[in-house]
Amino acid sequence: MILKFHFIIFLLSCTLLSCSQNSNSSNYSVIYSTIVKDSFEIYVSTPSNMDTTKSYDIIYYCDANLKSGKKLRELIKQDIYSAKVNNTIFVGVGHIGNFHVLRRRDFILPEFLNGDTIGSSKNYGQTENFYQFLKIELIPKINSAYKTNPNNNSILGHSLGGLFAFYCLFKNDTLFESYYALSPSLWIDNYSIYNFNSLSKESPIKRNLYFSTGSLEIFNHIKTGTNKMDAFLNKQKYQNLIFKYDIHDGKTHNSQVEKSLDYILRN
Repeated sequence: MILKFHFIIFLLSCTLLSCSQNSNSSNYSVIYSTIVKDSFEIYVSTPSNMDTTKSYDIIYYCDANLKSGKKLRELIKQDIYSAKVNNTIFVGVGHIGNFHVLRRRDFILPEFLNGDTIGSSKNYGQTENFYQFLKIELIPKINSAYKTNPNNNSILGHSLGGLFAFYCLFKNDTLFESYYALSPSLWIDNYSIYNFNSLSKESPIKRNLYFSTGSLEIFNHIKTGTNKMDAFLNKQKYQNLIFKYDIHDGKTHNSQVEKSLDYILRN
């Protein structure tokens, strides 16, 4: 029975990760989502000293095949981050095809119509489908393939991915405990992100939030949006939401990413 169990886990791991690279690198696979009705590239990075008897925290990150995702995989190979990396599995999700269109589909928020939400089009505002893909399809696969801490999942995104991270936070769900939003595009659709806020001030659920911007992100509206969010959260005083807001001096939309990832990987 024990041998059968380990064989099933082995098959799941091979199917998900392609079993083609060692644990010091990111294993690559493609997963089709019946919810989004599209395929995604999945990158899984495990600790080099992987212990099959140990439970690991998981950080899910958006844009795995773009600059921010590539930078994260580059940094986690460095010894200076070993304290975090040795206890964490990193799972990246990347789009296949025209990422400009696909990111607008999956990361931009829907509209409200007659008290309900609806995507503006099939290529815009389908955020909830992407969220359900993570919740119902991807995360259960990861939990089946690895021994994980299901109560300590994190979501990380940059730009539109950062907007998605706030969408996840404001859902008031228990899917993630920590949220990392790097230069989030909070200004999209006239700051409609606030329309999706279901957080309760007295919620007993502990959540952690880190969001950041570069000091030079003025003309792209990012810094205005993050300043506004900082003021909003300070005013709301959510009981169990611990948050940190960083402004990286002299940095732009892309150059600030490494500074933010450095903070995340050290804490």
